[in-house]
This record gives sequence, structure tokens and C-alpha cells, in this order.
Amino acid sequence: MKTDDLIAGLVLDLPPMPRGQLERRLLLFMLPAATIVLCGVIGWLGLRSDLVAAIAGPTFWGKAAYTTALAGTGFWLLDQLGRPGASTRGPVILLAVILAAAGGMAGLELLMAAPAARMTLILGGSASVCPINILLLGALAAPFVFVAARRFAPVRPALAGAAAGLLAAGLSATLYGLHCPEHTAAFVAVWYSLGLGLAAAAGALIGRFAFRW
Repeated sequence: MKTDDLIAGLVLDLPPMPRGQLERRLLLFMLPAATIVLCGVIGWLGLRSDLVAAIAGPTFWGKAAYTTALAGTGFWLLDQLGRPGASTRGPVILLAVILAAAGGMAGLELLMAAPAARMTLILGGSASVCPINILLLGALAAPFVFVAARRFAPVRPALAGAAAGLLAAGLSATLYGLHCPEHTAAFVAVWYSLGLGLAAAAGALIGRFAFRW
């Protein structure tokens, strides 16, 4: 019998956990994760100087909605992967829809802009540091997510790790918005998504060992 088949058989024989227990545990660990990331943003990067004015406008909340939606999708995917036999079709489709919507808004923005302004919309003023900042802030939140998810029973540890990385980075990217003044759809779709993608890839590597049976 192959190792993967043996693991799948063992997982399916596990007694079901009380409904909501996994979600409550993960949410509980997200509180200190958010706290330490917020402290990192304030103490390391600093809050944006125009924060009060920014939160009164739609672009700040639009960016936050995108990163929060990706964090929520990571949460859902991780929760499904932690349930033996549960389907991941829903969160995977949602992830594709969110990314496609962000890409569509970025493309529309670029089409409507003057050709000379398009590169500025994409690069902004912090393209070189944005993905790395999100990745580093995500590293602050990741230990809490992975510790919480150790109680799960993922058959696919790499995918579960990617979901955990997406959740941690989505939370971190949302709080990173308190520092980052970039607001164009093109910038967010490219550089925020890159930072989240790097975190998901790192999470997949970690998950192969952290969630290994």
C-alpha cells in the first residue's frame, strides 16, 4: 500500500470533531497574530501620514476588501483541508474569482489611463518593497496559524500549508494597508498579489513538514 493511500485511510477513520471547533481554534489564534502584525506595522514601518484622510475614501477600503477576501479564502480552504473528505472546490473557485476580479479591475484601470501614466499606476512608489514587506509581516502571523492548524487532519499537507500562508499573508497585507499609501488597482493586483503568492509558496514548503503525518 502506498504511503498516501495509508494516510488517506487513517484520516477517514478519524472521529469527526465537533462542528465549529476547528474554526473557533483558528480564529482564537488569529487574535494574537493580528496583534503582533499590527505592532510590527506601527513599530517597524509606521502608519501612513494621511491615514485619517485615507480611511474616509473608497480606495483604502477597496484594497482592504481584496486582502481580507483572500485571507478569508485561505481560512476556508484550510478549514476544508482539515476535514477528512471535505471538498476544496468552493474555496478554490472563490480564490480564482477574486484574483480574476482584481486582474479585471487593474486591466480596466490601465486601459482608461493615458499610456504614459500606466507604468506609474503599476509601479507606484514602493513596488520594490511591497511584496517583501507583506511576506515578512506574514512571517509574524504564520506561526500562530500553523500552530492552530496542527489540530487539523490535512491529507494534502503542502496545500494546507499554502492555505495557511495565504491566510497569514492576507491578514498581514490588510494591516499593511495602514502603512502603504499605494491605492491603484494595478499596483494592488500585481504587488500585493505577488506578496501573497510568495507567502502561499513558502507556506506550502513549510506545510510539507509541519503537517506531515
